[in-house]
Amino acid sequence: MKAIVILFFLFTGIIFSQSIDGNISDYVIAMNESNNRNQNQNTNQYVINHNIVKIAQIGNYNQANLTIISNNAYVTAQQTGNNNCMNVYKKADEINQSYIQSGNNNYISDISSSSYSRGVESMKVNQEGNNLTIFSTGSNSISKDMIINQSGNSGTIYVFNR
Repeated sequence: MKAIVILFFLFTGIIFSQSIDGNISDYVIAMNESNNRNQNQNTNQYVINHNIVKIAQIGNYNQANLTIISNNAYVTAQQTGNNNCMNVYKKADEINQSYIQSGNNNYISDISSSSYSRGVESMKVNQEGNNLTIFSTGSNSISKDMIINQSGNSGTIYVFNR
């Protein structure tokens, strides 16, 4: 008889516990949904109020080393292909840059001068082909809104802004 009473209490405890767990699970799910909504709002607000650097790489052994120092920056770096490399260093009040490489064994080096650039740096660099290289250093009023397009195979472009 004692064994039946103990089993009865254990069984009712399990049933009672399961009903509480069900309510807690509902509560936890509701809290997670609320936290996700708040996190999405916080993420959207962060994207609106801060610098953005987007990097997309499709292929093998691609590298993108970007250092962006700015109050307001929107930079896009896209590499499609294999063995592409991109080293970018910028330091300006505002930076609006786009780098696109399609093909294999391409390289982009775009470095601003050591002094802090006042104003907006805005440039687009597009490479399509294989074994292409672009070296760009410095910035000035002539390089503002510059677009560099290079296509073909085994080409090199040097741009020196002072």
